[in-house]
Amino acid sequence: MAKINVLDSSVFNLISAGEVVERPSSVVKELVENSIDAGATSISVDIKDGGISSIVITDNGCGIDKDNMRLAFLPHATSKLAKAEDLDNIATLGFRGEALASIAAVSQVTMTSKTEDSDLGNYLILSGGKVVEEGKKAIAQSTCICVENLFFNTPVRKKFLKKPKQEEANVTAIMTQLVLANPDIKFKYSVDGKKIFQTNGGFEEAIFAVYNTEIANNLIPFDYTYDKYRIYGYAGNTSLFRHNRNYQTIIINGRVIENSTISTAVSQAYGSKLMTRTYPVFALNIVMPFDEVDVNVHPTKTDVRFADGHSVFSRVYKAITSALAQQQQSLTFGNNNPVNAAVLSCEKDSAKQGVNTEESAQAEKNVTSDFSQKIYDKSTPNADTVFDLDKLLEKQRKIVEEQRYVKDLPKSNYGVADGVKSAFTANSKIDVKEKSKDIKKNHVDTEIKSNLLDMVEAQLESDYTVVGQVFDTYLIIEADGKVHFVDQHAVHERFIYDGLIEEVNGGNVNVQYMLVPFILECNNSQYEYISVMKESLKSLGFDIEEFGGLSYKINSVPYIVREINLAVFFDQLFAERQSALSLKNSDLIRDKLAQKACKAAIKAGEKLDNDQIKRLLDSMKNGIPLQCPHGRPAVISYSRKDFDKIFKRIV
Repeated sequence: MAKINVLDSSVFNLISAGEVVERPSSVVKELVENSIDAGATSISVDIKDGGISSIVITDNGCGIDKDNMRLAFLPHATSKLAKAEDLDNIATLGFRGEALASIAAVSQVTMTSKTEDSDLGNYLILSGGKVVEEGKKAIAQSTCICVENLFFNTPVRKKFLKKPKQEEANVTAIMTQLVLANPDIKFKYSVDGKKIFQTNGGFEEAIFAVYNTEIANNLIPFDYTYDKYRIYGYAGNTSLFRHNRNYQTIIINGRVIENSTISTAVSQAYGSKLMTRTYPVFALNIVMPFDEVDVNVHPTKTDVRFADGHSVFSRVYKAITSALAQQQQSLTFGNNNPVNAAVLSCEKDSAKQGVNTEESAQAEKNVTSDFSQKIYDKSTPNADTVFDLDKLLEKQRKIVEEQRYVKDLPKSNYGVADGVKSAFTANSKIDVKEKSKDIKKNHVDTEIKSNLLDMVEAQLESDYTVVGQVFDTYLIIEADGKVHFVDQHAVHERFIYDGLIEEVNGGNVNVQYMLVPFILECNNSQYEYISVMKESLKSLGFDIEEFGGLSYKINSVPYIVREINLAVFFDQLFAERQSALSLKNSDLIRDKLAQKACKAAIKAGEKLDNDQIKRLLDSMKNGIPLQCPHGRPAVISYSRKDFDKIFKRIV
């Protein structure tokens, strides 16, 4: 039998350091968390060469006195725990007492600290975990820890470090998470003497400090309370995504963690709103009872375990979906009152030209009170309905006369709209033809009336103008002062997909019975899972019955996905069974529905005329979807100001 050796402290400290101190970012995380536990309201972090050469962390916390300074660097020494029962209700960040001992074992450390009731501060210098110098120093109340030459005595470990810039990026990522987790603390973070960011307190300021403006401006704030849980933070809207998870922050009771249950809940909440193989941006803060979460499951405390994972999952899922519901998911055109909108646009133009709009306001009032309520119902004429065209024409004539020499004055190239003329004159004493003859000599007056009638007719027919189609793929629509470029395949695909989802959710699913039933062979856990999910699957159109042993027989599938590969479908279902119980039924076959919609939709490259485009858009009574089922954008909009910037009219 081999001899059992009791390891020397110099050896087991290095082993412990291998678990706690992986790289400079690990050191920063541990030391900043100690500062937070010390009650600091201001923390400064300064690194050099990515933290390999130097890490200096200064805080204004309670400090540490001389008697405890040496003890702080002993293994398993901590002020956070006293007895075993304390592990069931951990409210601090650092509690194991391994961080300082592990860091000191693989670096050269200088600690300087002063408490409130001390006249002088104290300092302690260690190299490789051994004290080489100590003494007193005149400083203000604070604690400063300087870690230099990381892994100087373990060259193999040092060899596995990345280049300084890469290590710096890791530290920056950790600092970002710590700032978001502790927004009330003032942070200052510097690299090689250059300030990277500084915060002065507050969650919103923390967001803008650590993220660029593009990200910060596309985040949706949310704050929900469910029983004993509070879930708040910021979630990126559906136009904001990244190709990795670097912009995702999960915070539990002030502790930054990585947790698959929460990550899955957020991903499922976004669902098809994002492009495939992309990740949402979010900063999620969860406050929950300490005795319902176990933080003592990972050497670096980067993960936790929940007493009730399903409750956490469902609450996070609900919070994110509620936040995303705030974002407009479809594009709608126009105003509830089209004629009113037309008059308002005239008034707006008048105001821009510096003209008194009192008459315009009165005209708007007349239109709103009489004409706008009755002109649309052409089947029920009313002799009392009179549209004061004279007044509006007179107002417009004055505007044009005053601006006769303005080169940019818009002009119409169209004649009087016959459809609108009949609408105006059917039940009024105004003879538009006679009035046209009276003012025919005046070219400006003709333009005014043509402009007005064309505008009203356009508003009566629709709230948008079809400009056309380019590349046989993108539709160009003008509405609400913007130009909208629409991907014809994406919007039609989403439209079909939403219809299929509505069919599933409404319980009106047609089924396709199979000529040869599909036999699903399961293991014990899969068999149990299907027994739980059987009713949900039946509501979707899957006729499932037990087939002996650990097998099920599937006799039918939803007709809308009748070509489904059941082997692949159930493999995916088993892979996602941790979260599927908390999802709506329709989500279980979402991908299949998306494929179905994609095949049935108008394809890119199909040429459409304006009438076909209009029929397509008019079929979408609830608005034009902003995204396809796969998360790709379906509509991109530009305002007049955007075009002016592109063409340098506005610098």
